[in-house]
Formats: sequence, C-alpha cells, structure tokens
Amino acid sequence: MSMTAYIEERYDETFDSVYTVLSDLAQQDPLAARRQISQTLKSLYIRQGNDWTGRGAIGNAGLDASVAAHEAVLAELNGKGE
Repeated sequence: MSMTAYIEERYDETFDSVYTVLSDLAQQDPLAARRQISQTLKSLYIRQGNDWTGRGAIGNAGLDASVAAHEAVLAELNGKGE
C-alpha cells in the first residue's frame, strides 16, 4: 500500500467513525449535539493551527477528517432548523 493510499484510508476511517458517533448524538439530542460539536470544533481548529511539533501527514489526515465530520453533522443540524 502506498503512503497516499494509507493516508486516504486513515482519513476515510476517521471521518466515518466520528460522523457515526456525532450523527447518533444528533438524533438523540440535537440541541446538546449542536453545542458539543460547536465547542469541539473550536478546539479542533486551534489544534490544526498549532502544528509546531510536526504532526505529519497521517496525523493531519486524522485531524482534518475529524474536523470535516464535525462540520458535516453541524451543517445537517443547522439545516434542520432545530
């Protein structure tokens, strides 16, 4: 497996797992999910900007996938108007 394929696999697996957990939370309690996702996104954005230790491509893929999953579920929640 090439490094690019491994990084893509890492991204996809992370996105899928985070998205599933957040979607379940959103179905159970949309208001709490929106609040938690918004707060977590703030921290994730800071982590993305604080890469002075050199996370590397694999670490970045996981972090970027987590951010994307949070943003996707938040967009779905905001689209429902709840």
